[in-house]
Amino acid sequence: MVEMGRRGKYAPVILLFFITSVLFVKHGQWALQCVPDYLTYAVSDWLINYEAGFVRRGLLGQLLFEAWQVHPFNVREFVLLLPFVFSPLLMALLLMVFYKERWQPMVIFTVCCLGSTFLASTVRRDYLVLVMVFFVFMAMSQWLRHRRWIDLCAFFLLSVTLVLIYEPSVFIAFPLLFVILRRKAVLLALPIVLACLAVFTSRGDAGMAQTIWQSWEPCFLRYPYPSDNSGIGLGVEALGWNVFDTFAFHLRLAYVGIKPSLLTIPLIGYMLAGTYYLMVCHEVAKVPFWPRRPETPVIPAKDSAGGEVQSSALLGLSNVLLFQFIAMLPMFTVLSCDWGRNITLCCVSTFFMLHFFPNAGNQIPHLAKVSKPLLSFFGRYRWLRSPYLYVFVALTIPMPISEAPQFGDSILGLIITLLT
Repeated sequence: MVEMGRRGKYAPVILLFFITSVLFVKHGQWALQCVPDYLTYAVSDWLINYEAGFVRRGLLGQLLFEAWQVHPFNVREFVLLLPFVFSPLLMALLLMVFYKERWQPMVIFTVCCLGSTFLASTVRRDYLVLVMVFFVFMAMSQWLRHRRWIDLCAFFLLSVTLVLIYEPSVFIAFPLLFVILRRKAVLLALPIVLACLAVFTSRGDAGMAQTIWQSWEPCFLRYPYPSDNSGIGLGVEALGWNVFDTFAFHLRLAYVGIKPSLLTIPLIGYMLAGTYYLMVCHEVAKVPFWPRRPETPVIPAKDSAGGEVQSSALLGLSNVLLFQFIAMLPMFTVLSCDWGRNITLCCVSTFFMLHFFPNAGNQIPHLAKVSKPLLSFFGRYRWLRSPYLYVFVALTIPMPISEAPQFGDSILGLIITLLT
């Protein structure tokens, strides 16, 4: 990658200071002012169980239900405490991966990784999904290396559990993994395919949602918050929706009714382009947290003007990132409009994939036709490799929780909101 001058050496420190300060202030405001009750999606999504029969996302709720039957506890408070356990765990895994690979970790503190570890983790199960994706990849890499049955069993157990916990995770963890496995994928994918068929054909209905909600009434009566829980929580109620209802809900939440202003203009194109830039140029804004590895061998990837060649590692990163985005298109369109969450799931899973399968990018050579021109574009213009531009993009790129990406969700937008 491109070396940085002395004047730009401390620019990432300023970036890190702004990001951590604003995020902790915003997270503290949310914790103090918006305490979710049983009816909100933040809590009710975790209450889906199997008391009305097998249904999608019911495994965690059933485990909570069985635990409550053994010894009653405040389920709502327990759910709200989970992010404080798994978010630090996910951050520790990311830092461990970056340290082992000697990747410079500034990208961790951008929208690419923080959207789920500190923001969306307060309302959804993204942090748990990403932690499980890490161990799914680890189990498969161990099996490919040692061919031990215990590793294969761990892979099957973790994979099926991941699908039962959050069915869209099938678009995150498995498409590129099965491309890498090639012929072995036919047999190894069988348990996962069966789990997917069971989950996608058991989406539930309004009657099941009512039964599931009623099964938690003893908990609501013992630990009331608020006093009225006569309705059905949004997460459980969603069991009665079909694909079109789900898409309409996310579309309405993300776009319909947004009043146009400087802080609320949707910036989808800028978010996608900015995310790609932050991912592939993350070494530009580096601070020497730890020594770098020796340079990776380069492959012929010259631009049309005969410019710089790109390293094989950088080309692999671009290929895997683009593949993950294509594989997750159902989550970016029909299944969800939560751009901030999905961007983070895409980027973090890319880093985990490259850690356990360094040659994953070579398994999808057709995407190099897209990656090479993009990387050559960054190599052609020196100002695109400036650490100050990297800091500017990191400060202005939106970091939404569950709505359309808007300038008001960026670090700079949050600073303006706090000051006005």
